[in-house]
Parts: sequence; structure tokens; C-alpha cells
Amino acid sequence: MGGFNAGALVEALDFDFNPYVDAKGTITEPTDGQIATFLNDLQATVERIKHRLPDGVDTDDPAEVIAAIDGLDASAITDTHQELAGVFAALCSGNPSRELLLRVPMRVRSIFYGWLQQEVMSPEAVPGAGSAQVMTLRRAAAG
Repeated sequence: MGGFNAGALVEALDFDFNPYVDAKGTITEPTDGQIATFLNDLQATVERIKHRLPDGVDTDDPAEVIAAIDGLDASAITDTHQELAGVFAALCSGNPSRELLLRVPMRVRSIFYGWLQQEVMSPEAVPGAGSAQVMTLRRAAAG
């Protein structure tokens, strides 16, 4: 049976904002506490602006919320992006920092947020570095 090698199975959270901003690095893997704080802060941000979002926006989908924010009035957009940059910077242990995230163009920043959330919350399974056979387990019948 093959072993588990985290370095071979889990990709680093590398970012590169070039050519938009001369910055790249690796995000420290968030702790459970950072993830919980991130989710709470993200939900609090959504709650504060929910009444301003268009009907039909899935407020459980941060990427959809961020896209909808861009349709708000200028001050709401600016305030919300400032707040979101802080929420995401905290998840990243300050690398990238809030200030750096705000220097990244809004469209690129929004895509980065979606990528980071996907990587942290629902990473894709990567083929193992061992010889063990991967089996698909059948769901138990509801009953």
C-alpha cells in the first residue's frame, strides 16, 4: 500500500499577480480557526450588503456576490471591496496583504478570491504518490 505524502498531494497556495502588480508568493496554509473566521466575516459582509444586491443573487455563493457587488453604487463598491480585501488577507495570514490585494485590478482580484476560496474550501483530489488503487465507494441507499 502506498503512503500519504502531503507535499506530493497538496499543491502550495502560490499566487502571482504579474503583469498587473509586481507581486508573487505562497500563502501559508490557513488554520481551522482562520477558515472559521473567514467564513463568519464573509457572511457578515454579505449580510451588511444583502439588501442592496439585485434579486436572485445566491448569497451563499461568494463569487456570485462579488460579481453582483460591482453593480452597486460607487461608494458601496469601494467600501465592500475594502472590507473583502481585509477578510481575504486575514485568511492568507497577511500574504498577500489587504493593501496589496487592493492594488490588484478589481477583475483580477475577484478571480483570485474565487480561486482561493475554491482551493481552501474544496480542493480537488490529486492522484496519489503511491501504488494504492483508488476505489470509488458507492453511496449507501437512503432508507
